[in-house]
Formats: sequence, C-alpha cells, structure tokens
Amino acid sequence: MKNEQQNEQELVVNHGEVTNQVENNPKVQNPNIIHVKIKKPIELKGEKVDELVLDFTELTGKDILGIDAELRMEGRAGGFDSIYNQDAMLKLAARGIGCIPLDLEKLHGADFFELLLQVRAFFIQW
Repeated sequence: MKNEQQNEQELVVNHGEVTNQVENNPKVQNPNIIHVKIKKPIELKGEKVDELVLDFTELTGKDILGIDAELRMEGRAGGFDSIYNQDAMLKLAARGIGCIPLDLEKLHGADFFELLLQVRAFFIQW
C-alpha cells in the first residue's frame, strides 16, 4: 500500500498532460509543455513527426492579444471571443509548436481534434 507521499511523487500522464512530477525523474516534463501523440504522422518543419510538442512556457498576454487581432483581421468579428473558438485554439497550438496553422490543418481529423482538445484543456485547467 502506498503512502500519501509516494502517491504525490508518481508521474501521472493523461492524454499527454503531466499532472504530477518527481524532480529526479528524467521523464518529467515542464507542466507548460504538452506532448500529443498523433496516429497519422505528418511532415512538420521538414521532418516526419508522430508527436506534437506544444511549449506554452513563454506564452504571454501579448501573444493572446495578437491572436485576437489576427482573427479580427481575417474577418472574424468576435476575434478570440471564447476558449471554445476552434480557430483561436488552432492559432494557440501553432504558436506552441512553432509552426503555422496551415501545417496543423494537414492533421488527420481525429489527431486535429485531439490536439485542439489538449490545448483547450491546458488553458481551462490553468
């Protein structure tokens, strides 16, 4: 039977999210970084990838306002009006990965949906 301290030190990964960490564990990731496995690999930045790594460590309010401005310039009057706005989540994902949204639109539908769910979940649980 595990004691409370052992339970707190376990690394629990759920859909690519790290929810608990152990300092000495080399597999422990920064909680601002999300690893999303994709079932149908795509070419990204000149490489075939089967995992997307979103790094929100340096994301700022200015970045979010920039996404809002981009959406408005594209004719979306509401801009970044909701955490449920798929276009906003796509732009956040692209910023976290360091690519353009068009690259991510090449994902298989199920992989695309999982990616956007992970991005949304990250910001909801923050």
